[in-house]
Amino acid sequence: MKPEGNTLQKDIQRRKRRRMILINTLAVIGAVVLFTLLGFVGKRQHDAVCWKLDVQVETVGDKKYIDEALVTRLANSATDQIVGKPLNEIDLVAIHNKLAENSSVREAHVYTTVDGRCIIKVQQRTPIARIFTASGQSFYLDKDGFTMALSDHYTAKVPVFTGDIQENMSNESILDHVQDAEYLNATMLDDIYTLTNFITSNEFWNAQVEHVHVSNGEFEIIPRVGNHRLKIGDASNLEEKFRKLMAFYANTIHTRDLNQYSTIDVEYRGQVVCVKR
Repeated sequence: MKPEGNTLQKDIQRRKRRRMILINTLAVIGAVVLFTLLGFVGKRQHDAVCWKLDVQVETVGDKKYIDEALVTRLANSATDQIVGKPLNEIDLVAIHNKLAENSSVREAHVYTTVDGRCIIKVQQRTPIARIFTASGQSFYLDKDGFTMALSDHYTAKVPVFTGDIQENMSNESILDHVQDAEYLNATMLDDIYTLTNFITSNEFWNAQVEHVHVSNGEFEIIPRVGNHRLKIGDASNLEEKFRKLMAFYANTIHTRDLNQYSTIDVEYRGQVVCVKR
């Protein structure tokens, strides 16, 4: 029985070796074919001439703050030629950098395809507040903490902030300075960002707050319903302040009751201070 057992083992080992040789051979052939195809594709793309600039702008809901025509103009201004130029000679980096300079662009992806197209995909910024500065400038603050120029195509329906605001537009996000106390003390944008995010996260206050006036670093809300002002101080302790406001509203729910007050002040802990007309 031993010779038969040894023969069987040898036969199994031979079959394993043949299988490994076959697998390795197929792997080598596959690699050769793959590199050949990649070389063919690379050569084809190297020789191809761009016949189309394909621009795609991702909408924010159904809104566009920057359109395909503007993106096309920006791309064409970044390089001497796109359509009609060999794909390998198109300066994709220059096009990307030019698009990134536009404050409405959150992300831009620029690339070419084997069939001869130059693709540009743009993701827009999402404004959350509109700022009117003391010097008369106006711009948006977006959800990532960046400032954003107004659009010729669409006006965002977001809370408006006016008053003692000295800031100008910047290419930096306020979120990049969360550990910089000196920077935060010198700007109102971080408090505006905090207050706006709180308001928009609450269905009632998102519907009620339309206009916020800033004075000496403190906020005064001009609500949609009621002929009164809401003084909330700075952007600290917003949960408590708006909880007090909601309780006060619940007890004076009729508009005629609210209209007997000129201001409702919740900036102080544990109390609501009202001033009658």
